[in-house]
Amino acid sequence: MTSDADALEREIGASRGRLNQTLDKLTQRLTPTGIVEDVLGTVRRDATGASLYDGALEAVRRSPVPVLLMCVGMVMLLKGKGSRKVPTYRAVRDTDRYAPLSVDAIPTSNNAIPKASR
Repeated sequence: MTSDADALEREIGASRGRLNQTLDKLTQRLTPTGIVEDVLGTVRRDATGASLYDGALEAVRRSPVPVLLMCVGMVMLLKGKGSRKVPTYRAVRDTDRYAPLSVDAIPTSNNAIPKASR
């Protein structure tokens, strides 16, 4: 009975060790550098991606400053100058205020417009 308990404890210890190793591997793969390496590894395995990657890497090695400036320019282009609001007219936004002055509102004898405001 004691040997069964000892064997069970050893088996549990071995399972914990394997689980810890698996968790360590997953933790390393889920870091930002691990994710980048995984993506680059996938690109390198593809024939088209490998030639594109090698060409881009060679361009960066030959002239890093222009590549950096192009990247900054692309970020600025994609980011934009901020939110650009489309100009709207006040009459469109506040239709109740300007409703009496619309073409549909024809003054009648009871609702005559004073001469001073004409």
